[in-house]
Amino acid sequence: MKYLFFFFAASLVACHSEQGPENRANDTPAQEAAAGKAYFPVLDFLKGEISMVDSLPVGILEYVTTGKKTDSQYIKPATFHELANEFLAPELQRTRFEKEFTETSFFDKSTLSATFLYAAKNEDLSLRRVDVLSESGDAYDRVKSIYMEKQITRGDTAITKKMYWKPQRHFLINTLSSTGDAAPEAVLIKVAWDNRD
Repeated sequence: MKYLFFFFAASLVACHSEQGPENRANDTPAQEAAAGKAYFPVLDFLKGEISMVDSLPVGILEYVTTGKKTDSQYIKPATFHELANEFLAPELQRTRFEKEFTETSFFDKSTLSATFLYAAKNEDLSLRRVDVLSESGDAYDRVKSIYMEKQITRGDTAITKKMYWKPQRHFLINTLSSTGDAAPEAVLIKVAWDNRD
């Protein structure tokens, strides 16, 4: 896990260093090496989160909202993994991710946060968008959230999945399904292992 935070910090340095050579005058060799293209390792980060949940001695709650009705229940680890796997898209494999997605990043000096926006180059991919938001912590930068969007077509049904992962807390999967001219049906699933916000 420490490797991921180091990699992320290196990515922040690379993002910040792209402003121009005058900003790189005092870079260390590690920062200079990091100044190349270095996408955030979304897949590795999420796998680490899933492993962390597996190690916790807590119940995992699932909330399913359809229309105005919400049902909740404790779920087994197998169900947690089935739902969490929605985030582990094959497009996130490192070489594929760097090849098939463009990266836009910026650093907000007022909030000391960095945002990495990834957009699919090809509309045939089911994963269309990935946003990684970080914030400064006491010792290192940490991931505040990961947001993803998927577009899937099954027969004559168009499915949009909007997914949000809050590290060490919960994830959300909002699925919108529409067929023809019918109004889209929405199902929101929240899976929480720590309900603090």
